[in-house]
Amino acid sequence: MSTTKKAVIFSDGKIKRFEKIVKQQTEEKKAELNRALDNKVDEVFDKKFQQFLKEFKVKKELEDLKKASDQLDTFERQLEEKKRTLKDAVKLHAKKVETICERQAKINGHSIYHWGGYDTDYNDYKSKLENICREELTKQLRKSTKEGQELDKIDNKVNNLLMTLSYPNLVAEEVDLNKALEDGSSMLSIALNPNTLKQISN
Repeated sequence: MSTTKKAVIFSDGKIKRFEKIVKQQTEEKKAELNRALDNKVDEVFDKKFQQFLKEFKVKKELEDLKKASDQLDTFERQLEEKKRTLKDAVKLHAKKVETICERQAKINGHSIYHWGGYDTDYNDYKSKLENICREELTKQLRKSTKEGQELDKIDNKVNNLLMTLSYPNLVAEEVDLNKALEDGSSMLSIALNPNTLKQISN
């Protein structure tokens, strides 16, 4: 007696359900086998890897890369240590310079009262010291040069004029302002001429 066979057709929904069941049933066994396989790979990996590198013709180049990388790491580590050492040295010396400068500025009456800070460097101190030195040189040269003497003379005349104008009960001969304004210096000399301006005695 012959058996008639018919095609078995699974719907997409049935296929997905069967696939899920099969995966669940085999998942644990597959994980166990994969762990065992990984352990076997670990046992021979180091030796096989060296052989692989030779066969791949990259062993020497990889070793050179490791050497260069190690040297770079060492250099960067030493660089950071050196940088920290130098920063500490800068802070130490900056504090010494700051202490001396503040003391000298106070003794000599200089206008700079705040000298440093946490990150103050050489250029900042040098700039402030240059300013003080320039001020001191200007004072010295003003006393010893023709230009300085001329400046003192002008300042004295101005001061005398202002003091004279503040005296009470002063009289003066008439001055032609138009004529005096033609030359400011002559106006100043007229104002300061003792024969032109006199104090009235009480």
